[in-house]
Amino acid sequence: MASEEKKVCDLSDITLNENSNHDVQDLKAKKRPKRVLHFSDGDLEEYSEDETDAPELKAVTQVDPKTLNWAPWAWYQTTWFSGKVLDGCDYVGEWLANFFGITSPKYEFEINEFYRLQALEKEMQHQHDLEMGGWNEHNKNTLINDNNVQ
Repeated sequence: MASEEKKVCDLSDITLNENSNHDVQDLKAKKRPKRVLHFSDGDLEEYSEDETDAPELKAVTQVDPKTLNWAPWAWYQTTWFSGKVLDGCDYVGEWLANFFGITSPKYEFEINEFYRLQALEKEMQHQHDLEMGGWNEHNKNTLINDNNVQ
């Protein structure tokens, strides 16, 4: 019995159950994920459920305006024309936004005036420093007068 306790168990000959791993892979292969989210610590596969999925949208059929009555024909023409106008506005949208001035901040002129005054004040301070040449109120009383020297 003492010899059995001292015997070292060699685990290199043990075969792991590989069938369970294949079952999970087969299940994933049968069911495609709705979406895959990629994170820094791994991927998350989100599978769809029947009750949470949105219903499939039906294909829109083309309408022949020649077969419509007057009121549906007028509505069809109005929506078609407004759709084309909207497509045109999307096409030239950036130009229209610049034309109407909706791409700049509401108070951009005030911001520009602030920066202009700030630059002007800085320039005036720089000119003042050049004119004074290092003289300031602190150095004003440190002059040496020849009258006091004996």
